Amino acid sequence: MSDDPSATTPDDDRELVARAQTGDMAAFEELVRRHQQGLFSYLYRMCRNSSDAEELAQAAMIRAWEKLAGFRGASSFKTWLYRIGTNLCLNLRTRRKPTEEMDETLAAPDAQMPERAFQQKVREDAVRGALAELPADQRAALVLSVYRDMSYKEIAETMGKTVRAVDSLLFRAKTNVRKALGQARDKGII
Repeated sequence: MSDDPSATTPDDDRELVARAQTGDMAAFEELVRRHQQGLFSYLYRMCRNSSDAEELAQAAMIRAWEKLAGFRGASSFKTWLYRIGTNLCLNLRTRRKPTEEMDETLAAPDAQMPERAFQQKVREDAVRGALAELPADQRAALVLSVYRDMSYKEIAETMGKTVRAVDSLLFRAKTNVRKALGQARDKGII
């Protein structure tokens, strides 16, 4: 399951959306195949819990299927889908406080370089902590930009904001992350 943006184009998605809107389930299944992993990855970075991210990704896909008839193509299918996922995630976050989850994908440390592996893990934890401290809208904008490689326009469509608002969110998010990492560095954590 790949969400490689270079593998598909919005035009490819448009054709599948048009077919799915006529009831072609195979076309919708292809849309799911194309975007499910990327959506899960984005939602995981947003909510930091794989179970929640999986449930949210599935709920977003179900909601997309239910609302597909109303999709007019003003944005790409991908940004529309990520907006559904973002809204579901933000709704979940307002209902409960997020919890920490152990990272299940930690690589085994290099036996010859345990200090380097440890320092890398410490830096990754510091970045995750800095992201976790951001307000939800700043974190969403930053994750969409850095981890999902979306343009400002795509982020704006996904978040329901203007490009100027996204620019401001990203500026504040980057400033806050730099500040948090600077404090961690000053404390000798990284």
